[in-house]
Amino acid sequence: MPEHEKTELSELALRFIRYAGIDTASDGSSDTSPSTAVQMDFLMMLRDELIGMGMEGVELDPAGTLYAGLPGGGSGETVVGLLAHVDTSPEAPGRGVSPRVHRNWDGGPIVLEGGTVIDPSDTERMSDYVGGTIITSDGTTLLGADDKAGVAVIMEACRILMEDPGIPRPPVRVAFTTDEEIGRGMDGFDTSKFGAELAYTVDGGPVGKVDTQTFNACSAVFAIKGREVHPGSAKGQMVNAVRIASDLVSTLMHEEMPENSQGTEGYTYPMSISGTTGEAALRLILRDFTEEGMKRRLEYLDALREFMVLRYPVAGIDLKTSRQYSNPAEVLKKDPRAVEYAMRGTMEAGIRPQETAIRGGTDGSRLSFMGVPTVNLPTGGELFHSRREWVAEEGLEQSLATLMATLRTWGVEQRRSSGPI
Repeated sequence: MPEHEKTELSELALRFIRYAGIDTASDGSSDTSPSTAVQMDFLMMLRDELIGMGMEGVELDPAGTLYAGLPGGGSGETVVGLLAHVDTSPEAPGRGVSPRVHRNWDGGPIVLEGGTVIDPSDTERMSDYVGGTIITSDGTTLLGADDKAGVAVIMEACRILMEDPGIPRPPVRVAFTTDEEIGRGMDGFDTSKFGAELAYTVDGGPVGKVDTQTFNACSAVFAIKGREVHPGSAKGQMVNAVRIASDLVSTLMHEEMPENSQGTEGYTYPMSISGTTGEAALRLILRDFTEEGMKRRLEYLDALREFMVLRYPVAGIDLKTSRQYSNPAEVLKKDPRAVEYAMRGTMEAGIRPQETAIRGGTDGSRLSFMGVPTVNLPTGGELFHSRREWVAEEGLEQSLATLMATLRTWGVEQRRSSGPI
């Protein structure tokens, strides 16, 4: 990036762009933790930056979580945590990210390399930033704003608070996790090392939203055993596992696929088919905001397996399902301060707050059920996990302002509850 362009961007935007250029894609087929070594490389860089700021208790767990804390107790006894994940989605290319800066955006489609076009009509809030600065990839990779934007916002908040200890705040702990995109972000997470009682993830979406609900999430794998034989003599002998996997997908209800759902509607998403005539696998994820809806989806897959066993009696068709995370809405009701102070902080940042349900999940979904109720604060971008991903410089700044105002609210309220101000 030319020097004159750098000087025209905010420190936060520059930090994000620097982070975005680092490959940290996770890998769901890997058995290591973290799933890719590049994530640990990035964590080591963040560790050194946190130490350089003067943060305390900086510790990088070998399994892939970085912990740190702001020195001093802050106001009050409730410790508030901040989290973001360093990995990017493996669903789109993530190596060699080359951010592009679009200044004075005119509101029209942004045309990138490889025929990638970002059309504002495909987004919820992009048109809010007409005349501003939009950051994208070059069109051949994702951008990585999910969640390098959250990492950058938290790191910038830490820098500001370290430079001005007079800003009201609660005791603050920070954690950066790996492998969130493949559902392993909380595997091995140590809540005692984290030390927070309530927390905020800073992870994606239009600013102004305070995400208090996520999907309930499960994964499912159909493992199919077929029978190989030369196709010239296959009649009555061949059992094609690939065909059976395709038949399973075609039997799923198309109206409940992600491309046909919105709002608080759930979905069943066939993500991949792999294999040969003799052996194949169909991998799916299931999402629903209610436990009743999730139960119905799981029961449907069980019934589908039984039907396919009858249709293909010679084949072996097994189904394994597992829970990935759950909707934290009920957990958050037990202590309304995390939501209330985030709503107030959003308003104090000059943004209309909106309590919302995020059509996805964060590390906070699982963390809430590990005893640390967690709310999500967005970062000002959209179209994540794709080459069309974007984030606005103003959105990043609004995200930072919201986070800082939320922490100030915590600091002021806890100071007030402990005695005269």
